[in-house]
Amino acid sequence: MKILFEGVDFLSPNRNGPTVFARRLASQFLAMGHMIADPNDYDVVLAFIEPSFKNYDKPLIQRLDGIWFKNLNEFQTKNVGIKACYNQADHVIFQSQFDQKMVTHWWGQRQSTSIINNGIIIDPIKDPKKLAPEILDLRTKHDKIFCCSANWHGQKRLTKNVELFRHLKNFYPNSCLIVMGSNPTMSPGSDVFYTGNLPHDMSDQILAISDWMIHLAYLDHSPNSVVEALAQGTPVICSDSGGTRELVGDYGVIVKEDSEYDFRLTDYESPPNIDVTKIGKLPEISQLGNHVDINILNVANKYIKIFESLV
Repeated sequence: MKILFEGVDFLSPNRNGPTVFARRLASQFLAMGHMIADPNDYDVVLAFIEPSFKNYDKPLIQRLDGIWFKNLNEFQTKNVGIKACYNQADHVIFQSQFDQKMVTHWWGQRQSTSIINNGIIIDPIKDPKKLAPEILDLRTKHDKIFCCSANWHGQKRLTKNVELFRHLKNFYPNSCLIVMGSNPTMSPGSDVFYTGNLPHDMSDQILAISDWMIHLAYLDHSPNSVVEALAQGTPVICSDSGGTRELVGDYGVIVKEDSEYDFRLTDYESPPNIDVTKIGKLPEISQLGNHVDINILNVANKYIKIFESLV
């Protein structure tokens, strides 16, 4: 099948969520024998969020992360193209139930939709020989390693992640927190290490040695960082707001927000309080259940099944 990706620049150095997942999905399509098409010869159009053009003579599938909902001005101006594609598309794929509920709350139900979570190649690092010396050194020096990862801004709640780590040190005194990603807003300490942006192989190593990921982001959609953690077998502590908890399932700890979100427009960059002291000693991995299926092969097959139903 010849698949035209729209709204994706594969050559861009951008590491945002949609671009990262689009690259993974396209690579899997190629591995399955499908083609990444050009605008002159294609079977289906897969538009990430919104397409560059407006008229297609083949089926249009919109892969929708979510919509802009910070305030009324943002909602009315930034969603114009997204809503037009939502109304035009032959099928809409949401990356989480949260996003589906958000969009249908504002724009109404559509007949042809699906929910397909993000995916990744499952290849956990289990051999210590594959770890960089400085990463292996951290593992040998600490009984528990916590990590978190994001392009840090208000919604991601780095301050709360660190606050939770400090609270958990009451139970795990010989522990550390590794903070990955750009623009952290807090100072490092003797037990909090900031790495900045890392190549995927290095971030995978940190995830592999970590006992837990902390991801208390508010109303996050379906973060690739959490997918990457789960792929390394690392359980996740996350908020019950947004779509992250759908990824984590029973393979982690879900922290209830102090107030429930009702899909109104809200400044998610200034999230409400979440009480991290309600978390006690963490369960052992053997006591956890399963997370959602994040195998990129299974995810890609779900996409292909939808494409085949439309051509």
